Amino acid sequence: MRDKRGGRNIFKKMFKHFLSFALLVLFISTLAVPASAADTITGNNSSNTAYIIGNWKYSSTGTTILPEGENEAYYKFTANAGERVYVRSSYQHQYAGMKIEVYKNSLSVNTGTNVIDPSSLTPFIYAKADDVSSASETFYVKVSRGTYTGNMYFTVSILDRIKSGSGKFNFKETAINNGNTSLNLDGVDSSVITMDLTTNATIPLHAVVKSITTSSTQTPIQGNVTHKLISNQNGIWNTAIVSNPTSGSYNISLQNKLDVASIWSFKYNAKATAKSTMTNVNANINYEYDVTDQF
Repeated sequence: MRDKRGGRNIFKKMFKHFLSFALLVLFISTLAVPASAADTITGNNSSNTAYIIGNWKYSSTGTTILPEGENEAYYKFTANAGERVYVRSSYQHQYAGMKIEVYKNSLSVNTGTNVIDPSSLTPFIYAKADDVSSASETFYVKVSRGTYTGNMYFTVSILDRIKSGSGKFNFKETAINNGNTSLNLDGVDSSVITMDLTTNATIPLHAVVKSITTSSTQTPIQGNVTHKLISNQNGIWNTAIVSNPTSGSYNISLQNKLDVASIWSFKYNAKATAKSTMTNVNANINYEYDVTDQF
């Protein structure tokens, strides 16, 4: 019995050694296998050999390897009418002078060399693509090395430049309407109250109004009340197309190109003969902004 147990122990030891050796060989072999084509991009060193990304919305690119001796990497993508995108490349601190360019033809080139968030773990450089005016347009991207001479490793991605946001902004003053004592069929306007959003840090840079409404508290509540709003940017009073004593909705959209960060003024028109006031007046603004303006 003792011999059988000894034989089993020897077998177990031999099997453990064999298993350890097999696992080691397997581990070494996995290190030796190169990354798949889906994970790396190389050989795209001219516009004729540009890596084809396809439609930017469905783009997913791996790591580009720009070998020593090659100076440029090219990519090709499409975008549809109305789309506004930018292209960014990851960056490493030793890649000084690295450059990215986006172009549709030789006359339309946008270039980026500034390093964004250089002290972060994910610094990058970027360039805008021109707005797409036709049904579909093709863009080329060129990434060029700077002074670094060795193999370069970076990822290129295409992202939407345009984001949406909203905010509720308060007029701190009280608008006073002395009443329509002359029985004017057009009613009478209240005093004007003003709100300065030009220094409001919560508003993204160059944010543009998509839509705007006003809300308020009227005391006493009256009928036949209309809100009015103006931006100092164009100096045009906008009369609410839908209005009541506590709210107003305006025919203002992106086409008006009004900056959110403006000086806004408000008043209201009333037809009642009695005096009234409006407090808690707020502008509720939906807006659009370009992400790259924030870099």
